[in-house]
Amino acid sequence: MTRLLIFGLVVAVFIWLVRALFPSSDREDEAGDTKEMVKDPNCETYVPLSEALQKTVRGKDYFFCSEKCADEYSRKNV
Repeated sequence: MTRLLIFGLVVAVFIWLVRALFPSSDREDEAGDTKEMVKDPNCETYVPLSEALQKTVRGKDYFFCSEKCADEYSRKNV
């Protein structure tokens, strides 16, 4: 009986460890929302809204993947 209990505990710890090391991309983020993606108008890549850099250019808000893309876009559209 003790062996069965120890085996079950080892399996439970193993499952917990695998889930911690390899999180599912289908899960919701910490805020409870699914990750919304925004498109960088300069390089046209998609980045998660939570990681995007927001800048206002000519009175309109844009989201960028990096400071470099934000600066390039600002220089092109002044």
